[in-house]
Amino acid sequence: MSATPVTDPGAITATALVAAALVAVAVTALGASVLRRTSTRTPGGRDRPTGPPARVPDLVDLAERIARETRAGRGVRDSVADALGSHPAIAPEVAHALGRHAPLAAALAAHRPRGDERDLLIHALSLGVHHAHVLAEVLDRTTVVIRERRAWRLERSAQSAQARASARALTVLPAAFALWGALSSPSVRQAYTTSTVTLVVAAVGVVLNVAGWWWMRRVVGASR
Repeated sequence: MSATPVTDPGAITATALVAAALVAVAVTALGASVLRRTSTRTPGGRDRPTGPPARVPDLVDLAERIARETRAGRGVRDSVADALGSHPAIAPEVAHALGRHAPLAAALAAHRPRGDERDLLIHALSLGVHHAHVLAEVLDRTTVVIRERRAWRLERSAQSAQARASARALTVLPAAFALWGALSSPSVRQAYTTSTVTLVVAAVGVVLNVAGWWWMRRVVGASR
């Protein structure tokens, strides 16, 4: 006559503690990720820009147009005002100030840094306020830098996508393998329900898996 296995009270306690620990780790990781993504404040206390980034072709077109017109002998202010009139979303503060007949230097000073190629273009135009004879050459070099930064950013985006795919695979495969083992093997199911050591080892693996997923998200998010 076979004996009926008795559930170990220690295993039940260990299971409860492991479940609580896993929930705490998951909530902490997800909360940190949400807070990091939804924060709209910079370390210095200034609001981060919430508008969409400027399109690189528009920036290049604007810079080339201003360079072409200044080479033809047109005034810098008129060239900048007409070019920004065609692409007002690139620097709306500057376009608005020029529309109110503000001096070019004051209008460019009204630009709010966005942390992208628009800042580089505005800086190049600011040089043209005092050195109009070299503005066209500066804008030519600026367009080269803008294109290079765009290519570099696309390459980093592709590498980040590969890293995210690898992180998902490394996170899902262990859990899928454990689930497959539990569903296909009675001995594995019995080990999970009756062995405290198995529960502890499985819990450590889950915690390490969650920690690795969270760390990869931080690394990939920082590179992006």
